[in-house]
Amino acid sequence: MQQGERLKGLDDFKWIAAALVVAIHTSPLESINETADFLLTRVLARLAVPFFLMVTGYFVLYGAYAAGNAAKIKRCLLKLLCLYLATTLLYLPVKLYQFLGEWALYRNIAPKDIILQAGRAVFFDGTYYHLWYLPAVVLGLILVWGSLSILGRTGTFLCVWLLYLIGLLGDSYYGVTAQIPFLSSLYEVIFKISSHTRNGLFYAPLFLLLGYEVAIRTRLQTGLVGQPDENGHIRKESALFFFGTLLLMCGEGLGLHILRWQRHDSMYLLLPFCMQGLFTLLLSYQGKESKPRGFYTKAQWKAFYEKGPMLLYCLHPAVILILRGFVKVTKFRFMLTISPLYYLIVLGGSLCLVYICIRIRGGYESVSERKKHP
Repeated sequence: MQQGERLKGLDDFKWIAAALVVAIHTSPLESINETADFLLTRVLARLAVPFFLMVTGYFVLYGAYAAGNAAKIKRCLLKLLCLYLATTLLYLPVKLYQFLGEWALYRNIAPKDIILQAGRAVFFDGTYYHLWYLPAVVLGLILVWGSLSILGRTGTFLCVWLLYLIGLLGDSYYGVTAQIPFLSSLYEVIFKISSHTRNGLFYAPLFLLLGYEVAIRTRLQTGLVGQPDENGHIRKESALFFFGTLLLMCGEGLGLHILRWQRHDSMYLLLPFCMQGLFTLLLSYQGKESKPRGFYTKAQWKAFYEKGPMLLYCLHPAVILILRGFVKVTKFRFMLTISPLYYLIVLGGSLCLVYICIRIRGGYESVSERKKHP
C-alpha cells in the first residue's frame, strides 16, 4: 500500500467530519424526530472533533516528537494561532454587535469580571462559539508535548486519561457530580474559568495522544507498506470494533439523555475507544484521488481537497448568519423551520464559500508566480 493511498481514508473523512460539525449547529433531523436528531448531532457527530485532533496527533506529534523535530510543532502552533486570529477578526463585528445589544448586562459588571470573561473566551471557550477548537488544539499540543518530554509515553497516557475522566464528570456525567457537594463545588470553580470541560485541558490531550500512538503503531510496527490480505483483515477487525463501540455509545448517550445527567454532550466514556476503531479503519483504506470538474488547475483542486474541511469548519457560521439575515428580510421562515433544508442550505452555501476562497487564493498565487517569473 502506498503512503498517499493509505492516508486517503483520513483525507476523505475530513469532509465527512466537517459536514458533521455543520450538522451539530443546524440539527438536520430536528423537525422530523428529536431522538434521531439527538443520535445524529449529539452522539454520531461527536466523532468529528476527536477525529481532527487525532489527525493532528498522528502527523504533528509523531513528526515532531518521534523524529526529534521540535520546529514542526512550533510551525503548527503558529499556523493555528494565525488561523485563530484571522477567524476572530472575521466574526469580531458580530461579537461587537452582540456586546452592544447586551450592554445593559455588562455595564454593572466589575472590570475584573469582564477581564475574566474575555480571558475565558480567548483561551478556552473561543472568541466565537465554534472557535473553541483552535485554542483547545494549541493548549492540548503544548500539554502533550511537554508531558511526553517529561513523563514519557506511559506517564502521559495515564495523565491524559485522568484529565479526560475529570472532564467527563463535568460534561455528560455531570448528573453524578452535581449530587456530590464537594465535587459540585470544585466544578463550579472550573466553570468560572471555562464554560465547559470540553477544552484543551480535559478534552483535547487524550485524542492528540491517541493519534500519536496510532502513528507509532502503524509506522514503526507494521510500517507504511502492507499486504492486501493483511489490510483486509485489519479492516474487518477495525470495522467490527468501531461499529460495536459506536452502537454502545449510542446507548450510553441515550441513557444519559434520559437520565438528564448531561450538562453538555461532547464527552462519552466510550468515545476514545470508538475513535480508536474509526481511525484504524480509515487508515486501512486506499484509493486514487480524482479531479472533479470546476477546478482549472490541479493545484487548486489539491488546495480545495486538503484545506477545504478546515475552511468549511471556520466559515459555516458565517453562512448561518447570512441565511438568518436573509430569512429575516424575506420572511421565508420555512428555510429555517424545515431542518433538513436548513442543513442543506448551510452546507451548500458553505461549500460555495470555500470554493470561492480557494479560487481567490489560487488566483492570488498565480499572479504572485507571474510576478516572480515574468
